[in-house]
Amino acid sequence: MGFIESIKIDDKVYPVLLRLLKNKTGINFEYYRKNFIEKRIKSRMIRVSCTKLNDYYDYLFSNDEEIKKFSDGFTINYTHFFRDWEVFKTFQDLFLASLNKSPEKFTHFIKPSASKLMKFRSTENYKKNQAKEKNRSTKVDPFELNVLAILSPLSLFRKIKGPKTSKNTINIWSAPCASGEEPYTLAMILDNLARMIPNFPDYKIIASDIDKDAIVKAKQGKYEEMAMKEISEYFKNKYFRKKESYFGFNYAINDEIKNKVEFIDEDLTKGHTKPLKYDLVFCRYLLIYFNRINRNKFLKNIENQLNVGGLLVLGKTETLFNKHPVLRLVDEKQHFYIKSY
Repeated sequence: MGFIESIKIDDKVYPVLLRLLKNKTGINFEYYRKNFIEKRIKSRMIRVSCTKLNDYYDYLFSNDEEIKKFSDGFTINYTHFFRDWEVFKTFQDLFLASLNKSPEKFTHFIKPSASKLMKFRSTENYKKNQAKEKNRSTKVDPFELNVLAILSPLSLFRKIKGPKTSKNTINIWSAPCASGEEPYTLAMILDNLARMIPNFPDYKIIASDIDKDAIVKAKQGKYEEMAMKEISEYFKNKYFRKKESYFGFNYAINDEIKNKVEFIDEDLTKGHTKPLKYDLVFCRYLLIYFNRINRNKFLKNIENQLNVGGLLVLGKTETLFNKHPVLRLVDEKQHFYIKSY
């Protein structure tokens, strides 16, 4: 048994400690799975040499700096540009198909090179993905085969086919956005298409996260090499300024792309502060941390933010198990759901 597993969580102290943390940070801890919270608590206890929960409570009570460190460590900020690049290919394909453009001619912009895929994926996973790619090249993808049937109910399709007015601006929300890699990825894809396709639709990208420090970093738009591990050379060369540093290279995203995303800090469990209805909501790798009851409450909030025909994009490890009649699965590989009514 490891040291972290040996720490016991006192059931009497635990709810009192959570109330203290909620009062100090404003975070709705009741939304999160208990084992997820407990791991974060134990991790901080080890850092400050507390072996009992009541000792850690006393430490928190008198130490605002530790409150901030717990809050910073509680938020999940693992991300990089074009994370799960196939998801962003599908995102691009939706726009191209709506504009009667062949998606195949644009895939090379997004797909990372073979050498890059080998670098950030294990050899076993790389071989599996290559086998899947080869298999897909000999078979028609059901999603691509039925793309027009899928497109017609989409609110973004209706807006693209309608007159170019402010009413038909396509609204996109990235939440949680962490340090900005996801919304900037969306902005780069759309900016690249807009430069090549006449009369490309207007769009607005909103990005939000509970972590104020992550939002500050996102607005700065400066990243280290790890954030670039799944980005194609095309996008890296087109939208970033590369600068050598003592620890490797740093990358600063172009101001033009920075200006295409509006960042806000907010706790998603308390609702959204923008009075907008969205055509696409990227909410990836958050639901896995919520307990079942509050996860359903959160999904209801997301439903209310979506236009009818709007799309919800979840992470590769997340699914709704077809238990939400309003949100219907339309792409089982990339986990795209449509708001059907």
